Amino acid sequence: MIEGGLPRPSITLLAGDAGAGKTTFCTQFLCKGADQGEHGLCLLTFGGPPDLLFNYASSYEFVKSTYFGKEICYLEMEEMVEKACRSQDFLDMLEREIDTFHPARIVIENLSVLEDVLKDEYWRFLFKLSHLIKAKTVVALVAEDTQPGTTYPAQIAQVADGIILLQNEEINFARRRSIEIVKMCSTSHHSGKHAVDISVKGLVVYPGL
Repeated sequence: MIEGGLPRPSITLLAGDAGAGKTTFCTQFLCKGADQGEHGLCLLTFGGPPDLLFNYASSYEFVKSTYFGKEICYLEMEEMVEKACRSQDFLDMLEREIDTFHPARIVIENLSVLEDVLKDEYWRFLFKLSHLIKAKTVVALVAEDTQPGTTYPAQIAQVADGIILLQNEEINFARRRSIEIVKMCSTSHHSGKHAVDISVKGLVVYPGL
């Protein structure tokens, strides 16, 4: 759908409804990288300890316990959020982790939580984050919940090189999952919604359906 994969370096916004498959998408993204020998870094603004996340992820056949703590590293930012740290503190922390762990892939979940913490600094923070990702030549996936009345977080979308929408719509009293590539720089991507299924194999896309 996007000519082989996410461009490197780039930031892609992954936005979607509850139950649409965002966490599955991110887990599959990191594990596919680990399978190819690439390091992956996952930053969590909240969501609990990493061992609980592994218990959740272990239901998928592509997840190997040996990945976690080696190829894939989880980093909790909840304490920094609670202490209302400055935007530069977040950026410095991320740069240290990148220089230490050398990830090829980065997942950031619920980055918009920092908007309430950083307030007027938030837009400048996003701008600097984009520059940092490009300077370190990594692929970043920013996963966000869709808020009522909006399709995706507008400010993150402004700095994103790509936008992927996952939906979990109720149609005729049944839930239907779909994926849509809104934009993807440097690619000739498919347009429109395509059917999605989630199983032990992870997130499977059926282009054209």
